[in-house]
Amino acid sequence: MKKLMLCIVAVVFTVSSFAQDGNKVQKTPEEIANKRADKLKTELTLSDDQRAKEYALELDRIIKVRATRAKYPTDKKAAHKEIKPINEASQTALKEILTADQITKWEALKKAQKEKRKGKKAAASDDEID
Repeated sequence: MKKLMLCIVAVVFTVSSFAQDGNKVQKTPEEIANKRADKLKTELTLSDDQRAKEYALELDRIIKVRATRAKYPTDKKAAHKEIKPINEASQTALKEILTADQITKWEALKKAQKEKRKGKKAAASDDEID
């Protein structure tokens, strides 16, 4: 009886975890751009005008990146070659919107995010070794 209950619990957990993965809804470009603009407004103390410009810039970038990924659904290298200039142009345009102090803060944020990603990759590779 204990084994049966244990099996039932295991099946319920397994099924529920698969069901949750299938329910992921991709956010719209507008939702993503709005979230990023809000985050940068808070972290870089953007003015309302700067936030509006950043939102428009981010929305345009997201739409272009999604179109490129749709164009190359299986070729990540080709997609990356086209996405890289899109991201660079977006960053250049953002620098024109920000003040010198905000650019310094923004670059520090980017560096911290890069380090965080490196830490996750290192942790993942350490897990694979174990």
